Amino acid sequence: MFDLLLTNGLVVTPSGAHPLDIGISRGKIVSLRATGLGSPDEALRVVDLRGQLVVPGGVDPHVHTNSVLPTAAESGIKCFGPDRVSEGAIYGGTTTLVDFAHWQPGDELADSFKRKSAEWEGNTYTDYALHGTFKEPEIPFEVLEQIPDAVAAGHGSYKVWMTNTTPTRPKQKTDLGNMWGLMEQTAAAGAMLAVHAEDDDIVMYAYKKLQHQGKTGLEYMHHAHNNLSEKLSFQRAITLAEHVGAPIYLMHVSAREGVDAIREARGKGQPVYGEILPHYAYFTAEDYRQENGAIYHTYPSLKSADDRDSMWESLLDGSLSTLATDGVCTDLEVKTRGRTILDATGGHAGVEMRMAVAYTEGVAKRNLDLTRFVDITSANAAKILGLYPHKGAIAIGSDADLAVLDTTVDRRITSADLHEADYTPWEGYRVAAWPSMTVLRGQVIVEDRQLQAGPEGTLLEQHVSSDVRNRPAC
Repeated sequence: MFDLLLTNGLVVTPSGAHPLDIGISRGKIVSLRATGLGSPDEALRVVDLRGQLVVPGGVDPHVHTNSVLPTAAESGIKCFGPDRVSEGAIYGGTTTLVDFAHWQPGDELADSFKRKSAEWEGNTYTDYALHGTFKEPEIPFEVLEQIPDAVAAGHGSYKVWMTNTTPTRPKQKTDLGNMWGLMEQTAAAGAMLAVHAEDDDIVMYAYKKLQHQGKTGLEYMHHAHNNLSEKLSFQRAITLAEHVGAPIYLMHVSAREGVDAIREARGKGQPVYGEILPHYAYFTAEDYRQENGAIYHTYPSLKSADDRDSMWESLLDGSLSTLATDGVCTDLEVKTRGRTILDATGGHAGVEMRMAVAYTEGVAKRNLDLTRFVDITSANAAKILGLYPHKGAIAIGSDADLAVLDTTVDRRITSADLHEADYTPWEGYRVAAWPSMTVLRGQVIVEDRQLQAGPEGTLLEQHVSSDVRNRPAC
């Protein structure tokens, strides 16, 4: 007897979409059987999904929680914690989030993971993993040498910044030499290195030039965080990775030049993976001119309509791999406290809308294949970060993490529909799919837009496959 049986759903497996019944026991998928085939299975609970779409629970590989906002460092204002962010995620059909554990000078590397995990433990409706991150210009050799042990313990991804982002924020850039050393360690240990790639020299000069010209309004943000910066930094990061023989994951691609650099590297067989954000694939720099235009902003920046259009083109053709959010959840008052290129708050509330936007823009508007929809919302992130096939797949033995989507809806979104903040940049957006049930390791957490259980989330171990590390595998 199963613990839970979901019947009569259109289920997207790695082999395609099929009408299947899903049998779940002890948190795992143990049976996938064609609907109506043979005698009915028995279960403690049976749910008839009435033909709704069933996909793996989403994997968002890029969220921030409990972090002091760099533009509010003097006041200590933080973005929301795992409880609020994971609640929005689970309502939206995402069951795994990946946050950042910041190494601090004086730490053992293991200390940073323990400290961040303690913030999540007992407070999350989703499972979670942690990127190890470095925000120092230099990383001590004795810390670099701790990476193999951390990877063996299940921490398989790390991140650096190539820019300080703005002239007014606390420093976070790691210089290229130390990035080289880190990349050698992550490659040798079998880990993935994620990069916030912007050319710091170009960005900082652009800020000085804009200030000299008196052009500091938010509408000039894309002139500071510009296409040239993305082109140069992506080329440098990819060249360094090629020299080392390392896989890299380039976060929040925002310009056509970034897409082109990734496409070229992958064409040569390099294990280079690119991430976009839903709002880079929908909004443009013109939206900065709207009232409360800061709600559309995260770094690097929104850019032109041509850059926006390149995002979906590249997801459709496989050049880019994942759809993340760079979620930094705050309420509207905090998000809009800065209104210039010098004090705008990066990140925005988008975790809950990610799956619905991906379906609407990808499947409904652009005929994205359902298997490819799963790739960009869960499977590829799980593969790149070493969580697959426990996460990101509906398969025998995988965790029973499921998002059930009603694809018959035509719904206009308001902030009152959502849970992670008191505003949404997607106000008024019409969705063609809406989550009706979310299951985490066999436990129904949300049903009919009501929380049924939780918080139930746990820390995950990451082990990146050799396939992903050695070629563009997804």
